[in-house]
Amino acid sequence: MKKAFTANKKGGGLLGNYQLFILISLVLLTIVVVAMGIIWRKKFRTMHGMIISMFFGMNVGLTVGVLFGVTYQGNLFHSTILSLAIGVLAGSVCGLCFGLLSVLEGLMAGLMGGMMGAMLGEMIRVEQSFSLIQLFLFLTGCTIFIMGVLKNPKNAQVTTKRWILKPIVLSILLSVYIIVGNSLAENFENFSSADSLNGHHPPSYTSTDDTAAEKQVIVIEADEMKYSTNQIVVEKNRTVHLTFSNRDQIDHYVEINAPVLPIDNESIHHQGTEYNRTLLHAEPNNTVTSTFTPTEPGTYEFVCTVPGHKESGMVGRLIVR
Repeated sequence: MKKAFTANKKGGGLLGNYQLFILISLVLLTIVVVAMGIIWRKKFRTMHGMIISMFFGMNVGLTVGVLFGVTYQGNLFHSTILSLAIGVLAGSVCGLCFGLLSVLEGLMAGLMGGMMGAMLGEMIRVEQSFSLIQLFLFLTGCTIFIMGVLKNPKNAQVTTKRWILKPIVLSILLSVYIIVGNSLAENFENFSSADSLNGHHPPSYTSTDDTAAEKQVIVIEADEMKYSTNQIVVEKNRTVHLTFSNRDQIDHYVEINAPVLPIDNESIHHQGTEYNRTLLHAEPNNTVTSTFTPTEPGTYEFVCTVPGHKESGMVGRLIVR
């Protein structure tokens, strides 16, 4: 599921399938809620319309807020603006069905939900966000149930207990939709990621004249929340000199999980090598280096360990021959 996050931190990249699934779901729910509001408009009092608009706007804002907050971690301003815009739009459109007071209620609820959701998404890990996004999406769908309850007259008598089936069926349908939709988005994203990683890439190392027989030189650049290469090919038992250049405005890491012979990097803080792990940390617009020797052939992963960065595309393969 975590691979579904493939957005660019500056907003320049395309949204992944998971984000698109959530956004399309919110659009469909908005259409359904507005249609129900128009059809049953005469059955709702002013207070009912305000309640519906507030509930819907708040939950839409929270959903997109957490979604964009996690997707664009490190750029809180961008995620907040997007979340506010969508939350305000959804709450206002819902309120239009019931009058001016409902529009204001929905607008302010969407504003508040978008702002709080974006801040929450900025602070939590990607794997923690999925449960919250699904919860808020489920609550957004529950607006349909609330509208169904409020449309009944205040003194209406319940003549049968079959009414309890409606919220149960609605809850089941919403849960199934969210679970199935998430699975489809995840599977498609994993397929796309695997296809990308299996593409043909030229070897990512070069040799200098003095060390051609013994040392392999690798250069990785981080820019726009992506590595310059997603596949590196080296030979075992030959020293690798790795240079990591960070061109972004936030910190990045390169963690390589492969058996190596460690060589101490005493001059650089927060990086070094140990058996089965090599770690480099580069501050914004900085370059760091590390040296290690892979000892076992195989395919290993290198990744940025900052929460959310792997899901944005900062991941690749190290192939040791």
